[in-house]
Amino acid sequence: MPPSPFPSAVPIGRRRLLPLLLLAVLLSSALPGSAAAAGAPTTEKGLLITPLRQFVSADAGSSAHSTFSVANLTNQPLNIQLSVQQFSVANYTYNYRFTQPTNNWLHLAQTTTALAPHHTQTIDYHLDVPAGTAPGGHYYTLLASANLAAQGVNNTIQAADLLYFTVNGRLNHSSRLTGGSIPRLSFGASIPFTMQAVNTGNVYFFVYTTGQLHGWFVRPAGSPETHMLMPGKVRTLDGHIASPILPGVYRATYGYKTDAGQTVSQSRLIIFIPPWSIALLLGLLLIFGNTLRRRKRRPAAQPDSQGPDPAP
Repeated sequence: MPPSPFPSAVPIGRRRLLPLLLLAVLLSSALPGSAAAAGAPTTEKGLLITPLRQFVSADAGSSAHSTFSVANLTNQPLNIQLSVQQFSVANYTYNYRFTQPTNNWLHLAQTTTALAPHHTQTIDYHLDVPAGTAPGGHYYTLLASANLAAQGVNNTIQAADLLYFTVNGRLNHSSRLTGGSIPRLSFGASIPFTMQAVNTGNVYFFVYTTGQLHGWFVRPAGSPETHMLMPGKVRTLDGHIASPILPGVYRATYGYKTDAGQTVSQSRLIIFIPPWSIALLLGLLLIFGNTLRRRKRRPAAQPDSQGPDPAP
């Protein structure tokens, strides 16, 4: 039998097999028609409400009027149900909670609508505020719901518009910190901090968190981050302060400023030790230790075996 033109099989060890398998997966995902490429985006995108947030205000004993838009972004006609809920947030995490309204102030011009594929409709609504209502915030959700049949399965799709409604009058934008933390010892490129802030007023407002170090060779404060505080709720606010250039002891001040002009802050002393300073210290200790070892290994000077020179 003539010899085979192909070389004999060479056994592949486990260490060589794993890189080959990874390479095969990467190549298969890059090939046209692969499973990764086959996942083309679908045109069935559900419902859309615009705007996603609204801020409306009115005096007690008066009415406020506004609109929102509902869009059908699917390829089939939809019968859309429109409803109203109220929302609140959980302490610390600010996860939304939706409940049935506790008042009948908000009225939709219609509670149902039929939309053809890729069509939009504007919905009117108004709020009637009873006379004598105390100033403050009330928070609603304008909700659109529909059933969407896809591949023989009926799914409920929804979209929501958050409405922040304020009854005008004497509004209280006060707040305070209930806690906060920042590491006493820091090593990285930034120093994280957290704060627990509570809105002690009667209406929502925005806060702008910042942090700054004080001392030599510190970096400028970064851009403030914007958060919303809801009445009577505690929110955890996170932020970062840019680390200084040199190691040392610094005073860190961090807090926030409200859109009403109130400033709330606290400060701590921190110790900053960058990694390069640790490496430098270890290098110096290593050099010093090697120098001591070389000195100990150096032989002592031998005394002269010959006696003193004879007198002339």
